[in-house]
Amino acid sequence: MRTAGRSIPGFSVRDRRTIFLMSVAALVVGYGASVISATLPIARVAMDLSEGAMFWIFGITRALSLAGIAFAFAADRQGRRDVFLVALALIPVGNLLAGLLPNPITFTIAQAITRIGVVGVASLAIVILAEELTPGVRALGIGIYAIAGSIGAGIGLLLLPIADGGEDRWRILFGLTALGLLALPLINRFLEESRAFLRPATRFGYKAIMESSEGRFLWTLGGIAFLVALFSSPTFNFVLERLVNDLEWTSRSATLLLVIASGVGTVGLLVGGRLADLVGRRQAAGIGIALGLIGGVGFYFVDSPTLLALSIFLGTFGATMLTPAFAAQRSELFPTRVRASAAGLITNAGIVGSILGFVIGALVVDSIGLSRTIGFLGLGLLVAIWLVFQLPETRGRHLIERGGDGYAPVSDRDELARVDEVNPR
Repeated sequence: MRTAGRSIPGFSVRDRRTIFLMSVAALVVGYGASVISATLPIARVAMDLSEGAMFWIFGITRALSLAGIAFAFAADRQGRRDVFLVALALIPVGNLLAGLLPNPITFTIAQAITRIGVVGVASLAIVILAEELTPGVRALGIGIYAIAGSIGAGIGLLLLPIADGGEDRWRILFGLTALGLLALPLINRFLEESRAFLRPATRFGYKAIMESSEGRFLWTLGGIAFLVALFSSPTFNFVLERLVNDLEWTSRSATLLLVIASGVGTVGLLVGGRLADLVGRRQAAGIGIALGLIGGVGFYFVDSPTLLALSIFLGTFGATMLTPAFAAQRSELFPTRVRASAAGLITNAGIVGSILGFVIGALVVDSIGLSRTIGFLGLGLLVAIWLVFQLPETRGRHLIERGGDGYAPVSDRDELARVDEVNPR
């Protein structure tokens, strides 16, 4: 099969090694980032908090996590690898503290540490994958990485029955994240510095990104990330809350439904990644946002198990379709010297969207209800779809630069050889 005049390559040995190592990291991140959502119905009751108070906790932790952009700026100045490892280590450390510290205030602080690590990894993992993988399989490889993250989140759901055994047993699930520290020696041993990274002679930051020829895209990408997170963060984090405390499902039944329906829905990562590589980033992203909106809003307005399962599937399928397409495009639109910094700024735009979503929820959910709150937040996704199609198509773009901001029109094999020549191991 051919596209854009070039054959679509398979995964090289280096592609496979990179995807494997980053997928191990994704398992740690997926479990560590989602355990607060998995345990929310039980932890909220155990800490004697209202739904509005939990909205505030989610909002505060995300506000503090804005500090995670420091990892992105450091990665453009010092390299991707070491900075990524530090960010990854914060996730199990923060969750371990959350499991040990006794009250909502200290719990919130510990979760802020976790979220800072999640933000750092979110900014850098996609950059590493984008720079390491050959262009013809870039979005698909990112999709595989995201599948590993979904598996990590699924493990947290499967372990949820542990939390049913007593008032404080939900803390065990936070403590189990510490097992992720065992993955660090493996990743440290075999993950090499990105081949595209060259230490800059001068320091770059936000101003340099905005002054670059691609700086105009930062606002559009940031707007998409903001609007998607405004809706998706509250929608995802309160799924079990709706099932367990609103619809009075048992935690086991709710977990089973979520694991099966969302598990099947994660096939969107492969569909979206392949569609993005074959047809285009914009089409895959636009379809993904639309399906995510239908499924996400639908879940909060239906009651029957069949429709709930269908809504979870559609919402998950749409969200996962968006992930590889948007992640690849945000990396492909910026030159290497500011790529991680741009990714960090876009990630932070998403965090600000999450904060606003949780703040809006905290202010209105106790008066208008969870379903109407989610429906109102979903309106922003209509704007996000329009913004997606304002971006240029970047499918197949090479990330090895030739002189300044230009991209070299070379083959995948020549691209990798050229990087090894200028940045030898």
